[in-house]
Amino acid sequence: MIDTQSVKTSTNVPLTSQGTDAAKKIVSRKRGILTDTIGLILAVTVTAASLSENALGIRLLDQAKEKYPTISKSWVGTGFKNAVIEHGARLGIDVEVVNRNPDKRGFHVVKRRWVRAVP
Repeated sequence: MIDTQSVKTSTNVPLTSQGTDAAKKIVSRKRGILTDTIGLILAVTVTAASLSENALGIRLLDQAKEKYPTISKSWVGTGFKNAVIEHGARLGIDVEVVNRNPDKRGFHVVKRRWVRAVP
């Protein structure tokens, strides 16, 4: 599974390592993780929040494929677009977008997207 999260930064953080998340309109950093099906972290990246989810997804796929060459499947949320799917295909990874149920409001567990990361 691949997911990203924007995290608001303090005023002490160098401006070169932070950016504005266009969706949330906050100055922050963005972290991305790729986990296996039981939640173990396989790849991590931290960037300025101005980088898109697609850019982070591509970085994570590259990291995972380099360290785990047998990886063949990844699930992502709807924030990831065709660029990640196409990049995954070039690497031999089937990237599948998992959609939320539009009939449910608020937080709910989405199939294959919510796995507890093991500390």
